[in-house]
Amino acid sequence: MLRLPHRICLLALSIAPFFLNAQTKEAGLLLPTVDTLRYTSNYCCILSPKNGFKLYDTPNGKVIGKLKMEIREDDNQSPYFIYFVTADDKKKLTTENFKLIGNEVYAIPFYEKLDGFIRVLTKMGNYWISVKELDNMSFSAKPWINFLLEENEKVLGYYAKAPGLRIRKEPNTSSDIIEAIRGDLFEIKLSNQIKGQWCKVRVTKYREHPCETDLDDKDNIERIIQGWLKIIDDEGNSNLWYYAKGC
Repeated sequence: MLRLPHRICLLALSIAPFFLNAQTKEAGLLLPTVDTLRYTSNYCCILSPKNGFKLYDTPNGKVIGKLKMEIREDDNQSPYFIYFVTADDKKKLTTENFKLIGNEVYAIPFYEKLDGFIRVLTKMGNYWISVKELDNMSFSAKPWINFLLEENEKVLGYYAKAPGLRIRKEPNTSSDIIEAIRGDLFEIKLSNQIKGQWCKVRVTKYREHPCETDLDDKDNIERIIQGWLKIIDDEGNSNLWYYAKGC
């Protein structure tokens, strides 16, 4: 007979795939597995392994190029670019292709996970990176929901992307609407209660944004709202944003 801790572990493992499969696609960010540089001056620019990523034309297809940085000591802007290198061409990619996740820190987004590969650079076409090769370079394809939960206490707050979100009593679109929220006066804090693409949240409605007010919390907070938000859309992307550079 299994002891209680083992039963709990097995239950968690059995539930996890249900949550992951509740959305049609899985999207997120390519991030270092162990981020030892985060709180140092070296935590900057585009997060990428030194030797870059191989790009495939399809999952389990052929290698058609590489995504690689070229750091030059005589050019302090070089860490802000990555090159798409093929056998006969080299194209510079600017930070517009990446996601700002911190002060002067960008991550490479991925838009789909299929057969052990992730799809990147959708503005340019369909290119794929091997998840196994990511692991070997101490990088991981982190889904948006995991990233949002991990950053929840590190950011000032999350806000609903335009045109806004509806807080509901239960985690489904048929449930009663508590309130519609939009703009950065509705500060969202996540809980660890997750059901598929939904999260139980606590939303603080401010009169003025905390970064731009002289009011104390007692005078500035209008109300507190609690309920469920669909924080991940059907493409696997985040429905939330935050001030990556802080106040």
